[in-house]
Amino acid sequence: MPLYRCSSPKARLDDAQREQIAVAFTDIHCELTGAPRTFVHAQFHHHTPAVGEPEFVLHAGIRAGRDEELARRLISRCIEAVSRIAQVPPERIRMRTSSTPASWILEGGRVLPEPGEEDDWLAGSASH
Repeated sequence: MPLYRCSSPKARLDDAQREQIAVAFTDIHCELTGAPRTFVHAQFHHHTPAVGEPEFVLHAGIRAGRDEELARRLISRCIEAVSRIAQVPPERIRMRTSSTPASWILEGGRVLPEPGEEDDWLAGSASH
């Protein structure tokens, strides 16, 4: 957690573009939240958009406790990155976020820390 999902038509992205998008999601998330890079995951899925539907559908599942302004900045920057990397107009991209309490998420067999408590959690992972 966090989990970023990018759905696009099957032949739309090559491996290099998927890697660039995954790195962009990680960079953006870590810069905005201060979360460790090891927490960020990216998945890519294929879909066939209906006529008039966005070509790209993005979703970010993040830990609860983030404010609305952070979510708006995250969405804006992720759409900008995908637009640039995939060379698609931003209006062909839709994104949403969802928040899950940290206590509901396991990472490496351990319950994730609350936002801002990552250092203590990471220090404890050396003993596990």
